Amino acid sequence: MSVEVKNAIKQFGAFTALDRVSLKVESGELVALLGPSGSGKTTLLRMIAGLEFPDNPQESQILFYGEDVTTIPASERKAGFAFQHYALFRHMSVFENIAFGLRVRPKTTRPPEKEIRARVEKLLRLIQMEPLGPRFPSQLSGGQRQRVALARALAVEPKVLLLDEPFGALDAKVRKDLRRWLRQLHDEIHVTTLFVTHDQEEALEVADRVAILRAGRIEQIGTPDEIYDRPASSFVYDFLGNVNLFSGRIKDDSVVIGETAFALTEKSGAEDTDAVAFVRPHDIRVTRSASGQSTLPARVVRCHAAGPLANLELERLDGGGWFTVQLSREQFHELQPRTGETVYVELKTVKVFAESLPINYSI
Repeated sequence: MSVEVKNAIKQFGAFTALDRVSLKVESGELVALLGPSGSGKTTLLRMIAGLEFPDNPQESQILFYGEDVTTIPASERKAGFAFQHYALFRHMSVFENIAFGLRVRPKTTRPPEKEIRARVEKLLRLIQMEPLGPRFPSQLSGGQRQRVALARALAVEPKVLLLDEPFGALDAKVRKDLRRWLRQLHDEIHVTTLFVTHDQEEALEVADRVAILRAGRIEQIGTPDEIYDRPASSFVYDFLGNVNLFSGRIKDDSVVIGETAFALTEKSGAEDTDAVAFVRPHDIRVTRSASGQSTLPARVVRCHAAGPLANLELERLDGGGWFTVQLSREQFHELQPRTGETVYVELKTVKVFAESLPINYSI
């Protein structure tokens, strides 16, 4: 029940959308394709669907459960596809929209009417819209329309479900509710699923594994914990969530930022070389006095304490620029920082990259 892409290349004119991409999605797995615009996410999804084909068919393969479907058109691949903008038929009821893919099958493969109705009614229960079958798309909310689009994709019992920015057109609260619903739905039906998203939080919350694409290649693939806590490159670290970047140099198994040296937890094997340290805002401790040699002095530029977390914007006193710190409300009230005052920061969990070699250390 796995889906696999091997060594796929796709170009549009001079632009390389996919550069020898290989990806395997295990049976029943939900994988997110995440990356910046133009990284190849949607092209890869469309290639799996059969809407695009590799430029190197002799060297590449697309396999559905071990069967080579590289040159087979979309109509014969049995892939369910749901788009960002629903693409529902406005003149059809919810029930008929879901039934559409079954009704248009050739007579030889079309299920009996009784079976079609039973399958649609089951899907209406699954998407929690059983009473709304007679309604038309214009009478539904955006979240309800997206659920109908997913049910229509599932009605044909696809081998693989492909979702292209499924919640991109919805507001933040509806998105959050629907991605929780999608995860629950997947746990019930276990259909092999790939979905494209540009929302990092969405990918990390919903997917079993996340593939991060960059410039037509997969930069890293792993579980949400793996890619967040152990990013394979500076690009992955910088791309996932908020992060502060500190430029420095590695000297004597320490990274020196400004005039402050931070010891590495393992030997770097590098001497006096440029390095970049990445620190997430919640991995920085702020105090009013220097608690040791490994602290950076900074000036409070702005405090923003609305919501469950407080954000501080700080400016390094050594001219190294601005950075952001996240504190809990309790920490913020205990510290009571004031704009313009000098504070000291400790970098607690840091990832250092030097000459493309990642070195982990903690303080």
